[in-house]
Amino acid sequence: MNKKITIIIILIAAIIAVIAVTGKNAVGLLKAEGYIEYTVDEAVELAHRKCAQCHSIDKTAKYCMRCGPPFVVVVHNMRTLISQLKGKKAGLKEIRNGEAAAITQVWNALVGNWENTWREEDLLKLLEKDEPLIKLMNTPVQKRKIETALKGKSAGGSDMMIMKPVK
Repeated sequence: MNKKITIIIILIAAIIAVIAVTGKNAVGLLKAEGYIEYTVDEAVELAHRKCAQCHSIDKTAKYCMRCGPPFVVVVHNMRTLISQLKGKKAGLKEIRNGEAAAITQVWNALVGNWENTWREEDLLKLLEKDEPLIKLMNTPVQKRKIETALKGKSAGGSDMMIMKPVK
């Protein structure tokens, strides 16, 4: 009986030690996968860090609806590109589900969210069953916490001119 209790205590101690050592990494992984929400500051830092892997932040800040699709599709495309380049470009880190949603909200708020200028069918086709981004797209902007918190702010150098769609 004492051996069983000793083994259980050792196992519990080992689990607690692992949690203590990797706790910060575990929380980061849970956020990256979308199980825990990013704070606004964390999301902005994440967007800058992840996007700067491939291009300048200035390029993102100047992105406008004349140049391409809404950020929900841009982030999906970047996820696809990174997965294709994985192993070919040193230091390139994938964009996980929770990160994709946070990054999209940051750029939507700081540069412009023009999802409503595109047909939903077209966005769904372009998102290629990317469930986290489809879920974000189907979430009303008012319920997107990061996007709502950044409302009224803009990325340095952005041209916050939102064009009216051609009818």
